[in-house]
Amino acid sequence: MNRTLLKVVILSISIFVLGATALSPALANISTVFKDASAQTIMLLVTLPSITLVFGSLVFSKLSDYLSRRGLFSLGVVLFLIGGLTPYFMNDLTMILVMRAILGLGIGLLFPLSTVLITDFFEGSERGTVMGLQSIFINIGGIVFPLLGGLLCATGWQNTFLAYLVGIVLFLFVYTYLPEPAKVIQVLEQGGLAEKAPIPWKVYFVEFVYFIYSILYFAFFINIAIQVVGENLGNAASAGFAVTVYTIGGLLTGLIFGKIARILKGMTIPVGWVVTGIGMAIISGVYDFNLILVGCFVGGIGFTIVCPAVFNELSIISPPSRVAFTIAIACVLNGMGQFVVPFVFDAISGPFAQGPGRFPILVSAIALVVGGVLLILQQKTRQPNATDLKIEI
Repeated sequence: MNRTLLKVVILSISIFVLGATALSPALANISTVFKDASAQTIMLLVTLPSITLVFGSLVFSKLSDYLSRRGLFSLGVVLFLIGGLTPYFMNDLTMILVMRAILGLGIGLLFPLSTVLITDFFEGSERGTVMGLQSIFINIGGIVFPLLGGLLCATGWQNTFLAYLVGIVLFLFVYTYLPEPAKVIQVLEQGGLAEKAPIPWKVYFVEFVYFIYSILYFAFFINIAIQVVGENLGNAASAGFAVTVYTIGGLLTGLIFGKIARILKGMTIPVGWVVTGIGMAIISGVYDFNLILVGCFVGGIGFTIVCPAVFNELSIISPPSRVAFTIAIACVLNGMGQFVVPFVFDAISGPFAQGPGRFPILVSAIALVVGGVLLILQQKTRQPNATDLKIEI
């Protein structure tokens, strides 16, 4: 099979990951329909899938021992389409929320699968390059789904759910061309359960580092609008543009991630922490919106250095039979990290009599820079010999 086509097929699965955002532009319209529902309940239409995604990823870690990759893909898309499209026919908010939970389960299967397939088919520097490209396809989904959702919402709030028809097109394309990895076929022919090798403690360290990073970087997404609008630095559209600039920084970095990883090697993750922290420091330290955009761009660069580097690292240091499991756990920890962000920063801000907005971003900036420097020092003391991206403990 043509390698370029194989990459496009596998990477296309990543477009599903931000599918829940299709409903974001319609929340105001939906709130006028369900007037008795609280604002928090309406927000659940977007946030609930990120919670059930955690459970979907846990299920993936178990099913990957028994189902083919194509089978897992089919199951994930079926759940995605059921949860995404059926609310078009509904007028009951509770049932719509149930469907949104099912959507999250589907995304929870597809998110780790999109990464595991990269480890199945690619090795060495090529794997690192494809990991970087994955972030681009994830962001494409983050653009396509809200854009379609907003356009369709203009013709009626229920039409927003028709944005999930994109899932059918993606399914037909991927399922037509996606081959089954040879090593998966071998395991399934032997009864469906590979011999489980012990997981090195280095894996747990990388997972922990990623969990903490998930808490710190996500502080940007839930606080940037409060900072921009609350301090009269811009309006809601300005805050949305700031997030877009963050995304653009990540998109451009994804194009060259492979080269970055080859240059930085074991320093990739630590440097990514520091770069993200510098971006957050700029955002929290300036009062000019244009300078905030500079910080957003830098933060997006750091984000797209760390995330693919973590998954690439896990694929290297995990035993082959445990790669699917360790990647699924990383997806779970990412979701859990995002979920606890409001509680963590509320606890930190309280003693300083600070609220949401600038202060949590400042705290994240300090933690990211300090944590990144500590990781760099830890790397230097160990002096890894590996030539690929690798963290040595």
